[in-house]
Amino acid sequence: MAGTLSIDGLISGLKTSEIIEKLAEAERAPITRLEEKKQTYTTRLTLWQTANTKLLALQSSALSLSLSSTFLAKKATTTGDALSVALRSGAQEGTYVLTVEQVATAHQLATSLAYTDTDTTRFGEGTIAITVGGKVTEIAIDASNNTLSGIRDAINRAKAGVRATIVKTQEGFRLFLVSEKTGLENAMTISVALSGGEAEIPGWTEVQAAQNARVLLGGTNPVVYEGPSNIITDFIPGITLTIQKAGNVTVTVSRDLEAVKKAILDFTGALKDFLQFVRDNTSYDSETKTAGALLGETTLTRVAAELVRRLTGRVASGVYQSVMDLGMTLDRYGNLLVDEGKLAQALESNLEAVRELFAGEGGVAASLKEYLRFVTDPYGGVMRSTEKFYERVIKDLDERIALMEERLEAQKERWLKQFAALESFLGAMQTQSNWLTQQIANLNKLAGRS
Repeated sequence: MAGTLSIDGLISGLKTSEIIEKLAEAERAPITRLEEKKQTYTTRLTLWQTANTKLLALQSSALSLSLSSTFLAKKATTTGDALSVALRSGAQEGTYVLTVEQVATAHQLATSLAYTDTDTTRFGEGTIAITVGGKVTEIAIDASNNTLSGIRDAINRAKAGVRATIVKTQEGFRLFLVSEKTGLENAMTISVALSGGEAEIPGWTEVQAAQNARVLLGGTNPVVYEGPSNIITDFIPGITLTIQKAGNVTVTVSRDLEAVKKAILDFTGALKDFLQFVRDNTSYDSETKTAGALLGETTLTRVAAELVRRLTGRVASGVYQSVMDLGMTLDRYGNLLVDEGKLAQALESNLEAVRELFAGEGGVAASLKEYLRFVTDPYGGVMRSTEKFYERVIKDLDERIALMEERLEAQKERWLKQFAALESFLGAMQTQSNWLTQQIANLNKLAGRS
């Protein structure tokens, strides 16, 4: 105990420390009960937060199913590897026969002469003008940068739309320039105006010509696309083509029923996960005589019941008036079951009717989305309200425990002082007793002599 030295009874023979600890242990019983209560509420809070996380996941799935765009999902399949395809909004179903006649290439130039070194030989001073895409960039060359590597670095710093490197050939070192963009419009023109120096750049060798991508759509009278990039977004609406090489490709765009089915199964999976969580934590197992940590939390069971009601309820109109028509059922234990075969058949036979059931006005997903938004609202939702209640209870318990711990420590200090006072009193009594005994012995001695 802070500030007090604990010494077992020297006079009384009492084990003071043990007595005080036993007394404190008895006094600590209310604190232990509060700590157990706090642990119960901490467990409930953690489970409540887990439940809210599951509801947020369910809300995200419901939102996806409430959007008509989810049911308009399309996929593209290709035969041939001349290009790859990515679909965007607006892609139309159909088959597109494409021929890649040529791939867009970037212009490449190298100095016509090779040089013996990169850092010693000096070129003249003046300017190098580079024209790319109609933009002219003049680069100053002086004594600080008129070596081959200096010119390379100056070009790269100028951000002229060109990357410069030095390549080593059998003849020596050559300055190598590559346009940063492909296509004819990004071809380079280099003008060198240097005077003096040990070497000169008399001209350039074209290593690779600039070339546009060229793609044909159709056979007998094809539609022709030509442009500077190998990524084409403005040829076929809603389709991005990425050219890889020349060749023939057939692209087929069709409904992606598997994506729609996955969205529905993701939703039902999230709902099943939540319902199972509720059953596990709010029920009582009569065989094991164990109760779920959230037993009695009617808010959670009411939310679960409302979700099931909104899912399985009938909509006002449509070919499919309930998810039961798509193969979804509840067993006698409340488990949500999905007949994937029947669901796939419904998607294949009438996708629009399935969309209407979920995403139409008053549809199942739209109703669930709105209810989940209300339940999980981070400010006033029922989940947050209960979470704040648990947080307040835990905070109050922490404060009460801290106060009681403080009082117990003070009580232990008082007990120790009381035992110390007892030992002091017994010591004084023993001293007095010894003195009296001595005096009696002295009197006896005197009486014997007389």
